[in-house]
Amino acid sequence: MPDHVATDFREHETQPPTDEPFTVTRSEDGRWYTVKGACPTCRAATVFRVAHGVLGPPKWGRRDRPEPLTGAITVYCQCGYPHAERPPESPDTGCGAFWDVPVPAERGTTS
Repeated sequence: MPDHVATDFREHETQPPTDEPFTVTRSEDGRWYTVKGACPTCRAATVFRVAHGVLGPPKWGRRDRPEPLTGAITVYCQCGYPHAERPPESPDTGCGAFWDVPVPAERGTTS
């Protein structure tokens, strides 16, 4: 993974790099997706988790495992490095970049 590039914080949509693909994994219970890769803007390693389906303990009559996501996950840089100009109220811990990462089809499922 490349080293971090110091950049000023700026919220902007960008394209993921084609030379370094992102990995997308689904938790065993199907309720979380984790995306790992290098931020296209600051090039730091970033890990982004997103909830999917209903969280909490399963209830009677409700599926234990939600249907897989299809399409893409919008990922926000979460590099954890300080970036000049990041507002103190910003919930993000990255450079402000965000991008879409396609969700790979799961084996044994159909779209």
